[in-house]
Amino acid sequence: MVFIKKMENFLLKIADIFLVAITLALLVISIVLFVEFLITSPHLIHIEEIILSGHIKDATESLKELISPLLMFVIVIELIIMLIKHQPRIVFDVLLIAIAREIIIAGHDFKDVLLGVLSLLILFLIRKFLILKSVPRGTAIIIDPYITVEALNEMLDVHIPFEEEKYLVDLIERVAKERGIVLKKHRTLDIANVKIEILDVDEKGKPILIRVIKTA
Repeated sequence: MVFIKKMENFLLKIADIFLVAITLALLVISIVLFVEFLITSPHLIHIEEIILSGHIKDATESLKELISPLLMFVIVIELIIMLIKHQPRIVFDVLLIAIAREIIIAGHDFKDVLLGVLSLLILFLIRKFLILKSVPRGTAIIIDPYITVEALNEMLDVHIPFEEEKYLVDLIERVAKERGIVLKKHRTLDIANVKIEILDVDEKGKPILIRVIKTA
């Protein structure tokens, strides 16, 4: 059991490093492509002339050609933020921007525009009615202590402070050590606005299953 947990922890660290590398690569590539877009796009220079010329069709097409890639860059930035912060709510922002971009590209195609509008409406309804804006006090969950503190904060809408301790188990062990508490079954810790109950520990006294209760 201990070996499995250590292996899981090791694989998580490798995955985190790989994720950081992918995020950095995506950011660098996006910056390079954006600079190239600014340099090579003629629409940025002549867009005012096209609009003032009175040719509505040409102006509309030029705006579409300009806005579409810009929105794509916005989508990439949102994806990078999502990879960094691990916040599921950002997925909705990415989808909203992506659908808005498709609506702009669709132009006068009524069917595509209608589908896009319906998709936006569905997303807004999901965001409003199916996602908890605020998790009520007293909410309790049983989780693996190897969850990240940031993910737990997002999940329960709490504000557990963390610096070096990325994973909750590390934070629990540090707090217990500072307070002189021996971690064992049914031991509880109050950290910020949550109460953490140890449900199970391994042979070395390391938590392997906990209950987290939002207290405020």
